[in-house]
Amino acid sequence: MQKQNCLRNSFKIKCLLWPVMLSCIMLSCAHLDNDVHATDEALPSDTLLGIIVADTITYEIIIRNTNPDDWWTEECLSKLNHQALISNIFRMIREGTARAYDYETLERLTDRQLGKIEKETGFNPDEIGMIQFTEIWFLNPDNSTMTKKVHSMVLGYNFYTSDGEHFGYKPLFRVELGG
Repeated sequence: MQKQNCLRNSFKIKCLLWPVMLSCIMLSCAHLDNDVHATDEALPSDTLLGIIVADTITYEIIIRNTNPDDWWTEECLSKLNHQALISNIFRMIREGTARAYDYETLERLTDRQLGKIEKETGFNPDEIGMIQFTEIWFLNPDNSTMTKKVHSMVLGYNFYTSDGEHFGYKPLFRVELGG
């Protein structure tokens, strides 16, 4: 009999503790949820583009497949107009709507220096095989859109071993957009 009372009392305590525990969990989750929204609102935003989710992010992307057997890279790049991309970057630099900088010294390149790079022995715009982007990312949850704004890019020139195998990329120069 005493064992049954003990079990009943234990059951009552458990029944009383569940609502208390559940309330604590809900309050802590609500507190966490409020922190997330408070952080979102604290981020700088652009009314058209949304909230900034990456103030500055840098990443590289291959824009020229050096391995004809790599069908996946070939597929990924199938919609890229490489020639239009590279020729327009050079055009923007010449017209002053973008600026070119030496990758190592960070000094702005003159038109003459840019021409010298273009005339270097073996220079071929088709050999620009990688771009390293520095961007700012915006997310607009209301419109379910994401916008990336490029601040700068480093053009990577294909670099080959003496055997003709692709070894990596040599930075050509950095380009800043926005003249």
